[in-house]
Parts: sequence; structure tokens; C-alpha cells
Amino acid sequence: MSLIAGRSPIKIILFALLLVTLQICAKAQTDPFKSYLHSVPTVKQVMSEVNSGEGSSAITTRKFTFNSRNNINVVYAIMAFPQRQGIYPAMLILHGGGSKAEDVAHLVQEYASRGYVAMCFDMPGICNNGTVPNSSGPWKLRKGPLEVPRFDIATGLENSTLFDAGVSGLEAFNFIASQKNVDAKNIGITGFSWGGYATTFLSGMLGKRVKAAYAVFGCGFYEKATFWVKIIADLPDSIRTPWLKYFDAGRRAPGMKAPYFIEATSNDTYYWPESVKATLDAIHGTKNHVWDTNFNHKQQPAGPTMQKLYFDYYLKGLGQPFGSAKITKEKLLADSSKQVTIKLNIPKGVAAASVVIYYSEPTPKWQTRVWIPITAALEGKSYTAVIPAGLVKKGVNYYAYVTDDRTVAVASDMYNALYDLEHQPVN
Repeated sequence: MSLIAGRSPIKIILFALLLVTLQICAKAQTDPFKSYLHSVPTVKQVMSEVNSGEGSSAITTRKFTFNSRNNINVVYAIMAFPQRQGIYPAMLILHGGGSKAEDVAHLVQEYASRGYVAMCFDMPGICNNGTVPNSSGPWKLRKGPLEVPRFDIATGLENSTLFDAGVSGLEAFNFIASQKNVDAKNIGITGFSWGGYATTFLSGMLGKRVKAAYAVFGCGFYEKATFWVKIIADLPDSIRTPWLKYFDAGRRAPGMKAPYFIEATSNDTYYWPESVKATLDAIHGTKNHVWDTNFNHKQQPAGPTMQKLYFDYYLKGLGQPFGSAKITKEKLLADSSKQVTIKLNIPKGVAAASVVIYYSEPTPKWQTRVWIPITAALEGKSYTAVIPAGLVKKGVNYYAYVTDDRTVAVASDMYNALYDLEHQPVN
């Protein structure tokens, strides 16, 4: 029987309006990035092409603009690649918030000289609008602090400038994957700060198309423990819920198929340990991390070398993977001190150079923490360290930190000494 049979014209009209409303609501819940997952942008203008270097390190650097988001935006990009003919792995390199493509151009060229096709671009909504003369679009005209339009989806999900950033990221990835000199099965993504967020975000959406991902202090779960906690808390639920669903990198993390490494900083102003852990917990596959100890939103000196070793292994099959460190046991001693056991997984041919426990006493803000090392001793196949009773009583946070003879550093999860390993406070 028809649902509208026997009903008055007014009821029929109201029923029709209800159906339209439901359709609009259903559409509003559609992932706004879905139609761009395989969108390959067109080049608008090649601005320059320069050859540099010699021999096997000789590269070509091309600066150009591409059309993005169905030609609504124009995005400036820099791509560099070896002059020698061949098929190469590729790298997408993402700048940080308030930065621009030119700021990471040296990395693009450096990776190209080492046998990669590499690309960076001005990320709309993330770059500094006033320093990107070659990029344009409605996002560039948004007024006020950059944080405001990033969280503005009151009139639709596409209204957030992070939508422009995400679409340009997907299209940049698809563009580099479409190049004839690129091995599309071996593409990595790395980025810094908001670029680290975008590394996590894009890798989650692109899934198995990304071979390896390395974020430098940028993750997800913005509502949990980040610089943006209050901004998100102050949003009405009708805005907060869809923003977190579609724009938070932590919600995208379960879709990640690539090995993922995050180089977080222990004292970071923007991405705090709780959100870093939540992001790692959301990833189902290979994941690893380090805390750049006593650094605040600044990469440790060994970081760039670590990135190169990481991508050489996953994209070229060279060298060895990173090791890992886990705190596997703890024992409360007679004097109320706590002995912790650290188990290392170090690849063949690599040796541990340093194993320590870093601890810090609680302070109101992570940025004011001072992390102090306790040297661990080798006992059989594991390492042990003792946290003094006074520190246990204070409820210090602690983690294992391991450096190998390649200068690669990895860390364990972070713990509170007042609790046992299986019953840590819920963040």
C-alpha cells in the first residue's frame, strides 16, 4: 500500500518536505573528501624548471601551479626529480602551519638528489595567506586568525579551510602518483606540525596507497589534549561532532595501512602526550614513536636523518627498520622504589647505543616539564632501571628512550609511576 494513499494534500506536502529534509541531512553526513580520493589535478602554469647537481645527484626542480577543488583553487607546488631516466619512489612533503611550500623546498630537492621524486605545495587553510602569492582561492580571503575558518562548518563541511587543505593534499598525492617516473606503489608522506596532522589525516584516507608515513609533532584527537582543546569545547555540539568526525586526524587513523612513525616532542605546546597516544592506539597496523625529550615543537637534531633512514627502508628496501622499546614488567621493591624492565626489539646488524628511563615530576602544563634520565642496566636480554621511592610517591611520568648506533631514537609508552602498567589513568 502506498505510504501517501488516503492522505490530505497538506499532509502529502508535509510528507514530501520531510523526505527532502531527510535527504539533505543524509547528504550532510556524506564524507566531503570522498569524491576527491582519486582526483588528479591539471597543471595550470609551469613557472620555472631548473637543472642542478652532477652525476647521479643531478636533479630537475619544477615550480608550477595546479588547479584544485574543481578549479576553485590554484595551488603553488614544487616538484624535484632525478635527471637520470628511471622509475623512482616518491615523497609528499607537507609544511607546517603558517608556513609555505618554499620553506620545505630544500627537502624536496634533497630527497630528489637521493633518488626520489619529491613534491611540496602551499596547503590552503594551513599556509600563511600573506606569503603565498602564487596560490589563490576563496580560502585566501577569509578574515581573522587562521584558526577561525579551520573550525567553521556552520554553513557546511566544505566551508572549513581544512577542506581546501585536505582536497589539495589528496590531489597532490594523486598528481605525483600519476607521474611516469614514479613507482606508485612506493609513495611516502611526511610533514611538520599541521603538516604532521595532514600526514596522519591523508594517510588514513588514502589507506594502502601510502607505503610509509612519518609525522613530526602532528597527530589527531584535537579535543583530547592539544592546543585546540578549548576551541573545540566551545563549539556547539552540532559543529563539534561533525568536525571531529571528518576533520580530526585521529578519526582517520584507523584507515591507515602504511607503517606510521610519529616524532613527538615531550614538551609540545600544540600536541600533548595524551593525544599522541590516542592517535597511536587508533592505528591498527605497524606504528612506532619517539619523544624528542625536552623539546617543544622543535625537531631533534637526529630527526632529519631518521626520516631518511625510515623512507629508504620502506620505499627503497635499503637498510633496516627502526627498533622498538617496551616496558614489559615492573616490580615494587622493599624500599617502595619501582624497578621497571625494558624490552628492546633491535634489528639485525644494529646495536643499542643508549637505554634510559626519562622521568618528570607533574606540573600544570607539559611545556614546563623537565625530563631527567635514569640509566638502565643490561640484565640478560632486557634492561632494567629503578625509579626511586620518592619519585614514585610523587607520581612522576616516565618512559623508556632508546638510541641505536644509527642515531635512531625510539620510545616506549608513557606511564605514571603511581599506577601499575595495566591500570594507568584513563586520559
